[in-house]
Amino acid sequence: ILIINISPHKIWHLQIGYFMQHQSITQLMRKVYLWQKEHQVRWVIRSQGQRRYLKSTDWERGVFWSGVAAAWRETQDEVYLNGLAEYTLNTGFRAGPLLNFADDQVCLQSYLEVYQTLGCDDALQYAQKALEPMLTSEKRGREIWWWADALFMAAPTLAAFGANSQQPAYWEQMDRFWWDAVDFLHDPETGLYYRDKRYMPLPEGEDVREQNGQKVFWARGIGWVLAAIPRLLAWLPQNFPSRERYLAQYLLLAEQVVKYQSADGLWRTSLLDPEHFPEPESSASALFCYALAWGINHGVLDDKYRPVVLRAWQGLTECVDEKGKLGWVQIPAYNPRRVDARHNIDYGAGVFLLAGTEMLNLI
Repeated sequence: ILIINISPHKIWHLQIGYFMQHQSITQLMRKVYLWQKEHQVRWVIRSQGQRRYLKSTDWERGVFWSGVAAAWRETQDEVYLNGLAEYTLNTGFRAGPLLNFADDQVCLQSYLEVYQTLGCDDALQYAQKALEPMLTSEKRGREIWWWADALFMAAPTLAAFGANSQQPAYWEQMDRFWWDAVDFLHDPETGLYYRDKRYMPLPEGEDVREQNGQKVFWARGIGWVLAAIPRLLAWLPQNFPSRERYLAQYLLLAEQVVKYQSADGLWRTSLLDPEHFPEPESSASALFCYALAWGINHGVLDDKYRPVVLRAWQGLTECVDEKGKLGWVQIPAYNPRRVDARHNIDYGAGVFLLAGTEMLNLI
């Protein structure tokens, strides 16, 4: 029997150290949230040059408020709950207007976290109205979730609704869509995921390449895939038939993405051509930080990943200015692009909050 004596003085110092780390994370999360809430982006420029105004139910907003809901659940800080109450008052707990469209469904994730606390059981009816057509869709997963982002936007939404409504059919449909979509987007050569078919080799795709001739693997697109898995597993029962398959997919992808972390702890927008896009990118980095920290916290990843996560979090904290603005967020896109410290948009803060929730459990 090994007996380790730790003095009360040493224990006190350990407790103080933990408290200081925990407090610094919660304070930074709050600071980022409050700044973003007061500076929500009103519009973005499409690739064709037109201005697109952001609705409250658009994915840029939905990802932000889903991160806020996660922060509230973890910290029980009512500043987050009050913001969510304002948000749901604005949206009426409704999804976006397009049926079977993943980007219009992610906002439901935030509602399903808080509807019981806010006393609005009607939220389930609104969610069912938005999601029920998914059950009768005869499309394949690769047709309905043909882009990597959709896996984060829609799959955890269906999983959460299945759990809250006690309707396993939503889990089953999510599962069917998921595996067909990831089989389509997966690149067996690298173990990574294409954002969509434009970047797949001919003849199936268009074989768009990076400037250095490498395949295009967009960091945030892959971040959406990796981070979606913890989000959906949170709502699936422990005995769900595909649960181990999701964990196996998660482990394989986690093993690949850590290879591309830069010395500053962050990832570049292009995993295979970082020299062409040398700037750090905070939204993909936050998604990776969140997902990898979750893996350690849940005993899925071993401790060799801990330094990766700690470097990632340190890098993310350095992207936040003194007022709480998170910079280095790549604006809405579907491929790697340049980014700078001025770039900020709501979803970046949302995934930063997700990362923070897992860091609180990691320290």
